[in-house]
Amino acid sequence: MELLIKKTVLTFLLAAGLITASAQVNPSQVFANSYQYESSGDYQKAISELNSLNGFDYHKFLRMGWLYYLSKDYESSKKFYQKAVDIAPKAVEALLGLCYPLEAQKKTDELEAVYKKILLLDKVNSRVNYALGNIYYYRKNFMEAEKYFDLVQQMYPFDHYSTLMSAWTKYFLGKKNDAQRLFNTVLIISPTDQSAKDGLNLVK
Repeated sequence: MELLIKKTVLTFLLAAGLITASAQVNPSQVFANSYQYESSGDYQKAISELNSLNGFDYHKFLRMGWLYYLSKDYESSKKFYQKAVDIAPKAVEALLGLCYPLEAQKKTDELEAVYKKILLLDKVNSRVNYALGNIYYYRKNFMEAEKYFDLVQQMYPFDHYSTLMSAWTKYFLGKKNDAQRLFNTVLIISPTDQSAKDGLNLVK
């Protein structure tokens, strides 16, 4: 009898809208299900799981941005990453996430703007400094590229790619002694690097 009364009360409350089905949703289980669908490559089901969740909006939107990126729906990916940024404007991870669809779409100008926002929050972020250096390098703006590559190379002197890009940037700026030193450094890190060997032949 008591069980019947409890069921009757619960049915009444649901019908009256005083409690909702969403209140019964376990957030950690929703995310667990979403991760499971992602691991099997079913990104749409992974997204659908998250749609059932009320609350945890930042985390939900960040994850949906990632899932839409994996499904190559870059416009939706940008939209949800931007929602995460709007909720937590000081969250570097949300801005880094926004870079994924922009990189896929090769939207260099938008990427440049996002990278600079990240550096306002995290000025020594090596990934972003390197990426900005690349943007300016391929625009042949070597003076601007030099600042970013040098910063990464100073923080990570044994990093192959930033050292190589810094070397080529010095070369194009006419700083041949610096370029030679850096090309030689690349060959310590990666003795078979053909690009560094080519650079050394040019500065000799």
